[in-house]
Amino acid sequence: MQEIVEEPESNTGLKTLPLRDLHDDLGAKFTSFASWEMPLAYGSSVEEHMSARHAAAVFDVSHMGEIQVVGTEAGLFLDYALTNWISTADVGQAVYSPMCDESGGVIDDLIACKRSNEDYLLCVNASNVKTDFEYLSNLSTSFACDVFDLSQEYGQLAVQGPRALGIVSESAGVDLGVIGKMHFTELDVFDSPVLLARSGYTGEDGFEIYCRRETLHCWAKSLMESGEPYGLRWAGLAARDSLRLEAGLPLHGHELSERITPLQAGFGWCVKLDKPRGFVGREALLAEKENSPAGRLGFYIVEDRRIPRDGDAIIFEDIAVGRVTSGGYSPLLGKPIGTSWIQSEYWAQRTTAGWGAEVRGRQVSISFGKPALRR
Repeated sequence: MQEIVEEPESNTGLKTLPLRDLHDDLGAKFTSFASWEMPLAYGSSVEEHMSARHAAAVFDVSHMGEIQVVGTEAGLFLDYALTNWISTADVGQAVYSPMCDESGGVIDDLIACKRSNEDYLLCVNASNVKTDFEYLSNLSTSFACDVFDLSQEYGQLAVQGPRALGIVSESAGVDLGVIGKMHFTELDVFDSPVLLARSGYTGEDGFEIYCRRETLHCWAKSLMESGEPYGLRWAGLAARDSLRLEAGLPLHGHELSERITPLQAGFGWCVKLDKPRGFVGREALLAEKENSPAGRLGFYIVEDRRIPRDGDAIIFEDIAVGRVTSGGYSPLLGKPIGTSWIQSEYWAQRTTAGWGAEVRGRQVSISFGKPALRR
């Protein structure tokens, strides 16, 4: 097993981003997230949010983890470790997949980039890097492949929004318009290798830039220069969360967890129960599908200014039938929105009246429908 090198820490005991001083100079307010000191916002998080919707915003997501799987059976192994098909992807394709335990609970959800038939780069959630690495390392022992934690080598910036293509193309020095969504290319920029993936966590077009840590400053400077005519601005965790909430995207530990399976979360499309060799958690998920999941995730809008938060009760006709998994304010709609888990027996009634969420002992009315970005 490869040794895990610890990140540098701030005087708060939190891990610090390589660009921490730049964010400080830009006026960022910081918060703790997954043991990291992260920019929360650089001013108005609502303005940062709307910049990603209408122009472009850049996020420092260097806290995310990168795990490499290489070897003649790397694809075969990932087909077994993850619920989605990985080996059948094209070279240059990025595949989203949950990674489940034997009970069908979600250890993590991640993106697997297929660099060759024997080389895959996984982007995993920051809070799960150590857990994922140890789990995959132990699980891989019967396959002809090796697992490496490369998180210390990579930095990552995400440029999101309708103008992201022009900005990143200019900084990379190539036209990236030929890259399809959930695909990537690898180039040398600033005399260093970089993987440019057309993916993101906002519901908008954009690119996630996987670069060597020593070139992060070069990328940041170049993006600011390229992005100035396009209205690019830096954005923090607050905007990142509200953007993904509007898009209906899951946050591990909230919409996907040991208790909420991919089928309950509406991700059956990336659970390939027909894999001939199976995968970890297949039997439990197959049984859940045949017997109907215990609950489902639904998206709601609040008809009030008060915001239901994680764990608040979901009420139907005065009965607690679920709980909020994520809640916040939608700048796009100008209203509070959220995602909730509700018991399956009430799922068919979600479009009727009588629904509410409990906020600090008081009930607010909610209505279910599509995620805010798709309304």
